[in-house]
Amino acid sequence: MLVLLSLFGLAHAQTRLSVAGDVAFPPYSYLVEGQPAGIDVDILLELSRRTGIEFDIQLMPFKRVIETLRDGRVDAAMAVLRSAEREGFAIFTGVLHNSTYALFVAQGSSLSFEGLESLRGRQIGKVRGFLMGEAFDAEVAAGQIKLSETATAEQSLRMLLAGRVDAISGQVVVTRYIARELGLADRISALPRPLLPDRPSFLVLSRQAPVPDKEALAQRLKQALDAMHKDGSVQRIEARYAR
Repeated sequence: MLVLLSLFGLAHAQTRLSVAGDVAFPPYSYLVEGQPAGIDVDILLELSRRTGIEFDIQLMPFKRVIETLRDGRVDAAMAVLRSAEREGFAIFTGVLHNSTYALFVAQGSSLSFEGLESLRGRQIGKVRGFLMGEAFDAEVAAGQIKLSETATAEQSLRMLLAGRVDAISGQVVVTRYIARELGLADRISALPRPLLPDRPSFLVLSRQAPVPDKEALAQRLKQALDAMHKDGSVQRIEARYAR
C-alpha cells in the first residue's frame, strides 16, 4: 500500500522519496483501512513538514523492505537496524526509534535464556529479514539453533502459541502490542535477558537508488530527526500510541 505524506505542493517540494516500511509492525507501521499508520509514519509526516521532503510510504513484508532497498527499487526504508552488511547498500541517516529484542515464550515454559548456548537444540521463530546479530546467525548456520521464519510478527506469535517453536524473537513493544490486540497478552511472557539490547532503528537511503546528493540528503534528514528527538516531538508522537 502507498500513501503520499507531504504538507507541500509538488511545485514547492525540494525532494520526493519512496520509502519502504514493514506492513505489520504496530505501533510503528501498519495499515488502518488500507492506509499506512503508526509512530514511524507520523514521524515522517513531521519530518516532511520540517524539511519540505515528500515521502511516498509503501508498506510490505519486512524481508521485501530489505530486498527493495538493496536493489534500489525504493529510495529509502524506515526502521532498519544497522549492520556491516547493510552499510554496504544503505546510507544511515537519523534514528526513528529504539528497539529491544527479547525471547518470548508461552506461559508455563521452562526455557531460560542465559546466552546463545542455552538455545542450542531449540526451535526459535523470527520474522524474515529481522536482524538477530552475527553470533545468533553463526549458531543457526552451524545447526546449533533451529530457525523457523515467518512473514510477520503476528504469524510468529501464533506459531509460538501453536507449540511449533520453543520461543520467538520479537521486538518487545511490537510483540506486546500485537498480543494485547489479539487478547493473548496473558498467554506469553518475555524472558528477562534481552536477545538484542536497546538498539536504534534508522531511516536509511538506498545506495542504488537514483537520488542526487545522497550524502548531503542523509545529513539533512539526520539533523532534522535529531532535532525532533531533542525538542520532544518524537516523544509526543510515541505518547499518542501509548496504552
